[in-house]
Amino acid sequence: MKETLSASKIKTLKSCSWQYWCKYHLKLPDKTNSGALKGEIVHLVLECLGEARHKKHYDLIIKKKKIFASKGIKKLVLKHVKKKKLKSLDENCIEDICEMAYKGVLYDFFGKNFGQPSEVVSEKDFELTIENAAVSYKVKGFIDKLFVYENSAACIIRDFKTNKKKYEGKEISDNLQDYIYTLAVTKLYPHLKDVKMEFVFLKQDLEKDGVLVMESKSEHELKGFELELSEYQKYADSFTEKTATSNLAAKQGMPKDGSFSGKLLCGFASKPNEKKKDGSPKWSCTYKFPFNYFVALDKEGIVKKSAFTKAEIEKLNLPFNYKIEERHYGGCPAFNSPIDNFLETKKVYASDDDFF
Repeated sequence: MKETLSASKIKTLKSCSWQYWCKYHLKLPDKTNSGALKGEIVHLVLECLGEARHKKHYDLIIKKKKIFASKGIKKLVLKHVKKKKLKSLDENCIEDICEMAYKGVLYDFFGKNFGQPSEVVSEKDFELTIENAAVSYKVKGFIDKLFVYENSAACIIRDFKTNKKKYEGKEISDNLQDYIYTLAVTKLYPHLKDVKMEFVFLKQDLEKDGVLVMESKSEHELKGFELELSEYQKYADSFTEKTATSNLAAKQGMPKDGSFSGKLLCGFASKPNEKKKDGSPKWSCTYKFPFNYFVALDKEGIVKKSAFTKAEIEKLNLPFNYKIEERHYGGCPAFNSPIDNFLETKKVYASDDDFF
């Protein structure tokens, strides 16, 4: 059975084999930072405002020049800030969300800078399964905004970015998301001849250099990428615990092209919960140090959900016949004793005494 690939999954596969193993095979929980949580809410707001039935909210926001001019959008933002407990992580979260969302709304939100699009889609999802003599892969993704211009046989793929840092080095010249999304659109709309991808960095000045327009991909380049994608597919499908230590980020050295890659992915903390001089935590990869966590298992013993606390698991809407296990993770082999690199079940909580 083929693994379903995505841009983020392949990026992890290329960046650090151990992180890939932890995330997609062991299914360990991940620490979601406030920036990522804010990004999720910004994307939700922009998705809602992109729907035709919510045009009145968009018009009101443009007229009043603020996101909270719409009571519906204000309610949506505050609801998700509370749900994600963002205020406890970032006191400026609401201001940041509103500022990024407003920038997204102002920037050619309906794609009319290049003429009247014949089709506009917010959150266009795709899944491609290609199997022939030359290539074999299965890949999926979500396009934030898709503008199709039938008259000129053109298309713009737009992706909103809420991270602080713009792309540099290989993040521009060899961007997986750019290649995968462009490939997907050429498969879904084969008659379109001019397909462009753009990244809109919502924390930057969009009138200056906050928009990164990628170079169009030739048919030859996309065919070459399909071969590359097929190799990633083989690698992912045959991934084992032995493979997990074959390409550790810690062994790659620091990046020299300004990209977030190599040993930089490990972070600078030398122990769990290490603090900077100002008292803020030093960042490190979630899987660098040992920790205990909880999993919900189905009847076949397959991990369905994982979290750092039992309470987080119990809040999920899970079926009656499952069990919860507390487990121990021994940490990344690059920073911890090899003898500790195993998963140990510490305690089992059954949800149904008759289940086993």
